[in-house]
Amino acid sequence: MHLAAVDYMAVNGKSFLHKAGPHSKILMTLILIAGVLVADSLAKLGLIFLFAAVLILMSGADLKEIFHLVVYPAFFSMVFALISMQQSVITGAKVMLRAIDAAMAVILLITTTSYVDIFAVLSLFLPGVIVDIFIFTYRSLFILLEKLENLLKSIRLRGGYHPLRLAFNFKNTAGMIGVLIIHSFDMSDRLYRIYTLRGYSGRIPLTRKFKTGACDIVLVVMSVLLLTGVIIKWNI
Repeated sequence: MHLAAVDYMAVNGKSFLHKAGPHSKILMTLILIAGVLVADSLAKLGLIFLFAAVLILMSGADLKEIFHLVVYPAFFSMVFALISMQQSVITGAKVMLRAIDAAMAVILLITTTSYVDIFAVLSLFLPGVIVDIFIFTYRSLFILLEKLENLLKSIRLRGGYHPLRLAFNFKNTAGMIGVLIIHSFDMSDRLYRIYTLRGYSGRIPLTRKFKTGACDIVLVVMSVLLLTGVIIKWNI
């Protein structure tokens, strides 16, 4: 999923979106998702898509690294879109565009905001233990993805994968997943001991002082105006 690249874009970006506070960007994301839910026409959904796409381009995000993140929800929503097309083609198109718009809103957030800042905002509403679990899981995900990639390479190099031998492939894949699960349990125990030695006592301290500047105001006002335009009826 190229999560490392997404995290790199969020931390090292220099656009005005990166300068905005995480609280305003999370609020903007929620407003965009609300707009996706209340939009009643393809034109309004297209407007939300255009708004998110322009902001993503302005943020300087690497489109090669995030394009597949838009393709995934479009692909999985295709089943529901085909079912909805029994009513009309427009209804099916709305289903797919809603999924794409929601994905674009979240992509805009994660490519311009560090995951630590996102969790710092969430810690204002969620219990500390839940936020800690999110942080540990996010960090471990990179390690597990690298481990999975290495296991796949080892299986292929040793002849453990053949396109025409499905049962053979399934057996090796099941073994690989088992090894990965055992490794994940071992890694979680090792990480806990490391954090305990470094002073972890049940809560990771997070900075919760968020400043509101011009960039924050602009983003929130733009998203509110967009939501207002989506809610009102268009006489076209």
